[in-house]
Amino acid sequence: MKSVFEFEKSANTLFFLSFFSGVFAVFSLKCGTSFILTWSLVSPISSMLEFSLLFDSLSLLFATVVFYISANVFVFSKTYMGEEENKVRFNQLVCLFVLSMCFMIFVPNLVAVLLGWDGLGLVSFVLVCYYQSFKSVSASMLTALTNRLGDVFILLSIIWVYGSGHWGFCFLSLSHSDSVILWCILLAAMTKSAQIPFCSWLPAAMAAPTPVSALVHSSTLVTAGVFLLLRFSYLMVGYSYLLNSLFFIGALTMMMAGWGAFFECDLKKVIAMSTLSQLGVMVLSLSLAVKEVTAFHLLTHALFKALFFICAGGLIHCFVSGQDMRLLSSPSMFTPVSVVCLSFSSLALCGAPFMAGFYSKDMIIELLLASNFSLVSALFLGLGAILTVLYTMKFLYYIFWRSGPQISFSSISDGGKWVVGPMVALAMGSLLGGNLLSWAHFNFFDVGLMPLSLKSSAVCCVVGAFLCGIFLPVLNWECTNKSVLGFVSSLWFLSPLTAQGMAGQSLSGVYFVLKNLDMSWVEVMGPQGFAKMDWGLSRISQRLQFNEMSSFLFLFFFFTFLFLGGFFWFS
Repeated sequence: MKSVFEFEKSANTLFFLSFFSGVFAVFSLKCGTSFILTWSLVSPISSMLEFSLLFDSLSLLFATVVFYISANVFVFSKTYMGEEENKVRFNQLVCLFVLSMCFMIFVPNLVAVLLGWDGLGLVSFVLVCYYQSFKSVSASMLTALTNRLGDVFILLSIIWVYGSGHWGFCFLSLSHSDSVILWCILLAAMTKSAQIPFCSWLPAAMAAPTPVSALVHSSTLVTAGVFLLLRFSYLMVGYSYLLNSLFFIGALTMMMAGWGAFFECDLKKVIAMSTLSQLGVMVLSLSLAVKEVTAFHLLTHALFKALFFICAGGLIHCFVSGQDMRLLSSPSMFTPVSVVCLSFSSLALCGAPFMAGFYSKDMIIELLLASNFSLVSALFLGLGAILTVLYTMKFLYYIFWRSGPQISFSSISDGGKWVVGPMVALAMGSLLGGNLLSWAHFNFFDVGLMPLSLKSSAVCCVVGAFLCGIFLPVLNWECTNKSVLGFVSSLWFLSPLTAQGMAGQSLSGVYFVLKNLDMSWVEVMGPQGFAKMDWGLSRISQRLQFNEMSSFLFLFFFFTFLFLGGFFWFS
């Protein structure tokens, strides 16, 4: 009973914080003002250590979404984690997770960002291995070690920024030779937001409980890297090679995740791949030097992706932890709320007109087409949008229309108000969030003129992909080529290269050196060799001492008398 009260208390607190920050976000947007509160802590010789809090439209809007999603996750956890023994510990860990994200959002200081960065990594390590199985522990170690690379780059950027006199990055001005700071920030963001080649930990993090996945993959851990890039985006505008790198990284990640999700059959892994694909879209949109659009897509994606995970968690809970989509039967008659909400989140992910994802995705495609783009970049983005629709249609087909094993539906339901409530609340965000944020976040008095062919290209991509997604299941098209499946499911062989495979090769090399050098030549020529030589000399000495004592006595007296005789003779 105490644990249930803890979930309710955390949810109520976060709902209040969400409302409070939302009111201030509207005020900041309408008035165009920002607030910075600063406390001086330590003043070393060349730099001042300050603790600051930045309240601008970006931080307040993002905090509103984080608090809102976290509150709904706590409500959903009352049912999903109801049979767990350590519910209080789970509640405290999720609260620490949200607190670490607040450091990332509100503190414009690289040292404080490092605290939030490490807090996210440490708490995610504990939450991923929450079930304490071999798979979850392996996934948590992979997550933690990948994020430690980001810590190294954050530390390098802190060291480099130290020479500027402060660690704040809101008013940082860099010379052309200081672009190494931006490279460190970019590499750190790539590790946290799972961009290629640091993307193998994101599907592995599915070992965490579903409420944690809903929080991690929507608005906290994976979005921390994109949020950090948003804070430094005003400095990246003057570096074209950085923007080109962002486009290349985002496009490759989007393509890789799209193909992986299309061939995947694990329910949670498909949603994880979709998260990876949308993160690639966000990084790609940053290369267009329009950070408002990236922030817009970041917020809308958080709303419908949290709904996606909670609906999937409800289905997993109904089907007794079954995650293979091919083994799930259509539960639409018995779980109508879950089916409708899952359809809303899927349509928002596809970018269907007037859903939350439509406004941001359509704006990204239009900005790319209106800019000085190349044909290759347009093909990358168009193919990424088509793949998103294809794997979403395949997901819906497997869940709702394909006939699975015959099971009893007598015990299957939506799960009560503690499951339906978060679904409905987040479904409202998936329906209305894009529209409300677009009117609040952008100035529509600026008119942009585009040819009809470019304006309709985004809609044509989505409609064409919808038609392909409808006819592919009818034709029962499935890939049976093991080479293709192995290449795509392993994230272009990045999972074996950066995880078990690389670790296995390293351990094999270490074992070879240990066996053939350290335990062989080094031991024979070193400690063991000296020990054997010393032991042999000792045996010879013992043999001389015990077996030939008479010879020693004879020689002793002989040389003694010889010495005395010579002494007296010459004296």
